[in-house]
This record gives sequence, structure tokens and C-alpha cells, in this order.
Amino acid sequence: MSYQGDFRVSEVSPERYVIDMKLVMLLAPLLIALLLLFDRMPSRAQVTLWETYQSAGHQAIEDRRVADAERLLLAAAKHIETISRDDPRLANTLNDLGVLYGMQNRDIEAEPHFKRALAINENTFGRQHPSVVLTLQNLSVIYASQNKFSEADKAAREGLEIGLQLFGAYHPRIGSICRTIATVYTLEGKYEEAEGFAERSIVILENTLGERHPETAQSLEMMIKLMWTTHREREAQILEARLQTIRQRPSSDSESADEVDHNDDKNPAH
Repeated sequence: MSYQGDFRVSEVSPERYVIDMKLVMLLAPLLIALLLLFDRMPSRAQVTLWETYQSAGHQAIEDRRVADAERLLLAAAKHIETISRDDPRLANTLNDLGVLYGMQNRDIEAEPHFKRALAINENTFGRQHPSVVLTLQNLSVIYASQNKFSEADKAAREGLEIGLQLFGAYHPRIGSICRTIATVYTLEGKYEEAEGFAERSIVILENTLGERHPETAQSLEMMIKLMWTTHREREAQILEARLQTIRQRPSSDSESADEVDHNDDKNPAH
């Protein structure tokens, strides 16, 4: 569930750019997190009420109904806490609340939710787990948004290190993590470092998912925005034209948007 703004890339100011990139990076992991979690559910009946609140809250985030989303997710958290304060389902809800608050620039409120989600996931699954990587990605962006750059760098690098151990160097999830790190560096104003990770993300995603995949498009859009932010208008226009050409090209069966196999997360590379 990745959000993509309806504005033209060439019209984005540096300030609007970093806010939009934060939105993209916070929202992108949500669907993956839900897929990972539902795959581990022991009993469908056991989670019906939590899932009702959680799914409705998740949909409200997609629809930008922030008041409804907060009410529903708080209800989901309250319900699952009556079962266990260390339940991984609670971590998923806390992550979504953190995303919701981050969308509204309520970063101070988002941070403790991500921290608690991280603690629950680490306690439940250990440090080497995809859910831990996802939460570290979100934390790194929230830290950077608050100018906590040392904490942001640490969380981003830890997420990358664990991701490399879980998935290997050329997995789509590594492409996503590299894009997150590029976002963090952009928020820090380290545009050269940001561009390096954005380029790495593009290479990985083009080679694993194909150039027409939405994940690849997000990374290309990030690179375009970086070029506009650093006043490299001609390069940005060339890359914009390439992206437009890609989008107009007929899709092939091997490059459909549904191609990502989330089961790869259950069989990480060693």
C-alpha cells in the first residue's frame, strides 16, 4: 500500500519533497507487514475482532480518513492488549498508528509506537526477522524528521544489515531499504549519499521486479525529485521522460504489479 502523490514531480519544492517522501516510506511497508503477520495467525476465529478493527483502520489510512483510522486502530490495540501486551498483532497495530501519526507530522507521538512495536517484535521473533527490519525503517524516517540524525542513521543501517543477512544483496526488500536510507539522508540534507542509495535501489528493483513495477517507479521518482532538489533540471527532465515512456509501454506477464512473492520473506537468503 504505497502512496504516490498526485502532483507533478517537476513542481515539487524541496520542503514538499521531503514531506512527501516521508509519507511514501512510512506507508510502503504496511501491506507487507500485514501479510507477514496474517501468515503466522494460529486461528482465524481467535483474531476476528482485532482483524475487523485493524483492517478497517488500515483501509482508513489508505483513504486518508485520519480520524476514523486513529479511532479504529486504537480500538484494535485496546482489544489485543486484553489478550496480551506482548502479542505481535499489537506490534502491527502500533506500527500502523505510528504511520498514521507520521502522516500528520505528529512525529513525537509516532516514535514511541514504533519503539514499542520494535521491542515486541524483537522479543517475539528475535532480531533477525523481517518485522524488525520494517519497524527499523519506519523509526529511521521518524528520527530523521525530528533531526535525530545519529539515531536515524543507526536504525537505517541496522535495518540494512539485518536485511542483507535475511534476504541477500539483490532482493526487492533490499531495494526498499535502500530507498528508506535515501529518504533519511535527504531529510538530513546529505543529497550525495541519498542519491547513491536511490541509485542502488533502482538497480536492485529493475533487476528483480522489472522497470514497470510500482516499487521501481517509486525509486525512479525519488531520484527525479532528488535531481530537482539539487537543481539538476536537465537530468531530472530526462529521467522523467524515461519514466513516462516506461509507464506507456505495454506490460508483460513477468512485470505485473502483482509479481512480488511475499513468501520469499519466509525463506530468507543466508
